[in-house]
Amino acid sequence: MHVGLSLWGLPRRRLVRGAVSLVPTIVGSALRKRRLRWREITQMIRLEALRRVLRRMKSRHRIILLDEGPVFGISWLDLAFAKRGAEPPTRWRRRVLERWARVLDSVILVDAGDALLASRIRTRSKTHRMRKRSDRTIRHFAEGFRSAFESVIDELRTAGRIVVSEIHTDGTLAQAAARLRTALSRSRHGQ
Repeated sequence: MHVGLSLWGLPRRRLVRGAVSLVPTIVGSALRKRRLRWREITQMIRLEALRRVLRRMKSRHRIILLDEGPVFGISWLDLAFAKRGAEPPTRWRRRVLERWARVLDSVILVDAGDALLASRIRTRSKTHRMRKRSDRTIRHFAEGFRSAFESVIDELRTAGRIVVSEIHTDGTLAQAAARLRTALSRSRHGQ
């Protein structure tokens, strides 16, 4: 099992390849006067780079756990575009969903109740932009991501044969770990 792969800290050469593959999308968006913002472009590059890294690792590892992988990355983009009243480039989004659906075997959506999420955001060692916000604001933030995750997962499931599980991490760490093990055992390659 390989743990710790995510959109962050990817090899530079994979990021460069991801950037090069994105040039037609960037140019096409600019020509249609729908310029992409730098934050959107970098997230799109990371998604492509992560897919390339994962594709190469699959032959060496039976199970690879992604944290902040394609579901998070595409959802983040959907929310970022929606916030500015825009949509992601249609062909790019369709292509990225199809490519990820061919690479992923399963998606395990990990969630917790709103109060617990708010507590975790406020007490974690890494800073979070919602850390000093009200419970209501954090709940709204979480609901936005939950809705985006649901939409992206449905689209991935439609595009490929992906097993989807949802686990809640309310309770003890041992309980959450047991739920994760159960979800992994349901995965095609986890059996």
